[in-house]
Amino acid sequence: MDKRKLIHLIVLTALLVFPALTQDPYLLNLLITTGIWTTSVWGVRLIMTTGQLTLGHAAYMAVGAYASTLLVMKAGLSFWLALPLSGLISAFVALLIGFPTLRIKGVYFAIITFAFAEIIRLIIVHWPSLLGGFGGIPNIPRPEPIFSIHFTSRVSYYYLILVISLITYLIMGRMERSRIGKIFSSIHESDTLAESIGINLMKYKIIAFCIGCFFAGLSGSFYAHYFSFTSPEFFTIWPSIYCLIFVLVGGAGSVLGPPLGSFFLTLVPELLRVAREFEPVVYAGILFLIMFLLPGGLITLPSRLLGQKKTH
Repeated sequence: MDKRKLIHLIVLTALLVFPALTQDPYLLNLLITTGIWTTSVWGVRLIMTTGQLTLGHAAYMAVGAYASTLLVMKAGLSFWLALPLSGLISAFVALLIGFPTLRIKGVYFAIITFAFAEIIRLIIVHWPSLLGGFGGIPNIPRPEPIFSIHFTSRVSYYYLILVISLITYLIMGRMERSRIGKIFSSIHESDTLAESIGINLMKYKIIAFCIGCFFAGLSGSFYAHYFSFTSPEFFTIWPSIYCLIFVLVGGAGSVLGPPLGSFFLTLVPELLRVAREFEPVVYAGILFLIMFLLPGGLITLPSRLLGQKKTH
């Protein structure tokens, strides 16, 4: 077994046995929150592999959260059906938005995604009869029991988000190693060169955008049913910015970067709870330090340390 597989096995084993070591609600909630962020942040990284920068990812989390809530509370569907459907609805919305806008590149595309996120938030705020408005939607049903597992404790939610995150990781890793992942990378490196060899830029940018937003929808659905509440306050510009920061801090060059960045930047605010109002400033400071000291993100820290040891 090579070193990479061994590390994966150790991490997976630790995650699986963690609830057996402690069922502290605070620690479990911390890891569940990390899982929610990680699932969404992987989508941001996927979009970035095609050279696009999004500042509106929270909008697709909102679409997933409210779609899942309405499917369960209004349409009477099971959570287990509403969960994948919320991802598909988010992907469909991404298709409608991405088709006319993905021709735009750089900061202009980022501004458009930011504007769309604000539009989604304003729709939620100004449609209280259906979406709850500023007050949000309370008492969202918890997932129905499955395989004799009842979602009455954080342990059940922990394992559910762990399964969702692992499936997302496997899909993202598989895509990166596949032909389509190499096409995404070629577009990121030089879309002009990629187009000159016959790659349909719009087709692959839309694929990446829709898949990335699908996982944002899944994380939004889980968020709504885990907290039993959803509100436009969560889906402001800041969660979108945080998603981008998590990718950059963890390392955009590796599939393992997003979970590392999500865990680190979910843990830091908890350690600085007395200064919670300065959370954006703390994030900005950490991002600055990482970009200056570790341009490849935290994922490159072990190799940097090993490299320094070899030089001495």
